[in-house]
Amino acid sequence: MRKLYGMALLALLVVPSVASTQQRRAAQRPAATGAKHEIGVDLSAAYVKPESVDGGIVIGTPVDLRWGFVTRNKLQWEGRLGLLFGTVGGGTQYAFRPGVNVLYAMAPGTNRRGMYLTGGGSMLLADDGADSGTQLGINAAVGWRKPWGNAAWRYELGFGYNFESQDLGLASSFQIGGRIGVSFWH
Repeated sequence: MRKLYGMALLALLVVPSVASTQQRRAAQRPAATGAKHEIGVDLSAAYVKPESVDGGIVIGTPVDLRWGFVTRNKLQWEGRLGLLFGTVGGGTQYAFRPGVNVLYAMAPGTNRRGMYLTGGGSMLLADDGADSGTQLGINAAVGWRKPWGNAAWRYELGFGYNFESQDLGLASSFQIGGRIGVSFWH
């Protein structure tokens, strides 16, 4: 657990220095209006309640990454990749979660600031020490981007549903939680 907290602290210390480097580069060249990608790093936490067992808190490590494809439209596609650690149902679980989400900006031209809605699907690749397997899931959230120099703080609150998994013996589960992170444009 100390290693997890250490990695989270390291990420919070490194991200501002990367952002200030981005600002210096932006000052040396014209404004980056043609960014094609939004790259982000998040910390996330959620309460997960599987069917017929006790729920628990699952924490997304600083390895929770996003790669968005910026458009001038209100819709934007985003790939997500998370490494999760948690105790659910009395056991420790490590999981890898790749997924795809679509973001819908609430106003035209607000892909770098303001409120948005998001939803998508993911695949949980989990190992609980005894078994490993795959579990499919869906999610929806409301989020906000707050500009920070050439970057933006990004906050999301949402919920998800994981379908029953026969190979892992995992019951279906609900989750509610949030994420906080930083986005950079390239």
